[in-house]
Amino acid sequence: MKIAFTSCFRYEAFPEQKEWDYILAQNPDYLFLLGDSIYMDFGYFPFSKEPVGKPKHYSTEKFRAIMNTKYRNQFEKVNSFKTLVDTMREKNGFYAIWDDHDFAWDNSKGALICNEKKNISRELFHYYTKCTTNMPHVFYHVDTPLARVIFLDNRTDAEDSGANSILLSEEQFLFIEDKIEHSLPYTLICGGLTLTEGNENWTKYPAQLTRLCNLLEGRKKVFFLSGDIHYNDFKKPIFLKKLGCTTPPQLISSGMQINYLGLGLGFDNKHNWAMLSLEEDTAAVTFYKGSKPQKKLTEEANKWIQQNY
Repeated sequence: MKIAFTSCFRYEAFPEQKEWDYILAQNPDYLFLLGDSIYMDFGYFPFSKEPVGKPKHYSTEKFRAIMNTKYRNQFEKVNSFKTLVDTMREKNGFYAIWDDHDFAWDNSKGALICNEKKNISRELFHYYTKCTTNMPHVFYHVDTPLARVIFLDNRTDAEDSGANSILLSEEQFLFIEDKIEHSLPYTLICGGLTLTEGNENWTKYPAQLTRLCNLLEGRKKVFFLSGDIHYNDFKKPIFLKKLGCTTPPQLISSGMQINYLGLGLGFDNKHNWAMLSLEEDTAAVTFYKGSKPQKKLTEEANKWIQQNY
């Protein structure tokens, strides 16, 4: 069973996105999009027409119109992406979550956003992705032949970070507690934020990270899949001394269609994705930059997986 996963793609910078064809050529069974499938804001004034934070000031009508246009551009105008998504949907293999840029704006927290804009975001996310199994929520689960997959919503109820701040609601934690009880070989937890990497991550919410790690502790064959950070990475379990808990292994793939300078320079253009292969008794991951595997990172990840899973 093969699962392609990635995150962070911006139509405005890359209206042509051939990298989706590379995924399609490998004939995956599933495609997981792990957040930032559109960008409501990006960059800084005066270099950006939609600088970070600008959507805060949009009227609800303008917010809806712009978000709808961005979804339509990505899901209907990018032929390589549309072909892949359509193919995956025919297999019942297309699933997605959101993160800050496709929820509202950079580093947005749902507890600090008006309900009108949150409702618009959720409505358009469901309209274009059509993947949740837990309406009206963005958090949900699916069962594949070898893995139960739990998709998290780390935006709707998030507060400003702090020792006892909320990232996931109590309802969502109770959902996780229920769904991690199953008889399939693997458990995959998919979130927009990583547990430990990047400027935003679960360590900024220590009480919630401790709760999640404690729920997963001792469970076999658990992977945490995430995006956000604009590069691929693998993190073996990390013991967090201050919290007294250990994270599950993290498979991170981010930056499928993103850049920073926008100057058309190759080194600035990110085209990252990954493929997770699962069998009953073995697992392996391959990280890619464009069409080329990242050999060192892939070998590091698979060495640990083979020794432990």
